[in-house]
Amino acid sequence: MLLLKTITQENWRLVANLSVSSEQTTFIESNKDSLLEAAFDKNFNWIPLALYDDNVLVGFTMIGDFKEVKKSIWLDRFMIDQHFQGQKYGKKFLKTIVEHIKHNWSVETIFLSATKENKKIFSFYESVGFINTHTLDEKNGEVIMTLTF
Repeated sequence: MLLLKTITQENWRLVANLSVSSEQTTFIESNKDSLLEAAFDKNFNWIPLALYDDNVLVGFTMIGDFKEVKKSIWLDRFMIDQHFQGQKYGKKFLKTIVEHIKHNWSVETIFLSATKENKKIFSFYESVGFINTHTLDEKNGEVIMTLTF
């Protein structure tokens, strides 16, 4: 069973030590950096979550920057540990995260961004319904994608 769990005193070190492959490290911030950002950057109300398959930790996500008026939220981080990639966790968890967002926030749009160099990720996100806006995020130069419902 796929579960999104709160980061706690018991699991934060395990989450911090999850990693992508060496070829992917330039595409996403480390979980250590993400956890620090969630703890100390209060402007966006980041919510870091651990991704579990039953009791096995397989990944990490971070959601936030909810805009009530715009009915939007950012899926700012999403990663599956390198040891669990290629096992269909990515698509399954992305769908689970989208359902979690729909259930917990009144939103019509989910935003995310990806580096232009990460060519494979665009078709992955598109397979779940995200649309490439071909617009660059002015803060980091990444390509913005949206899922609207």
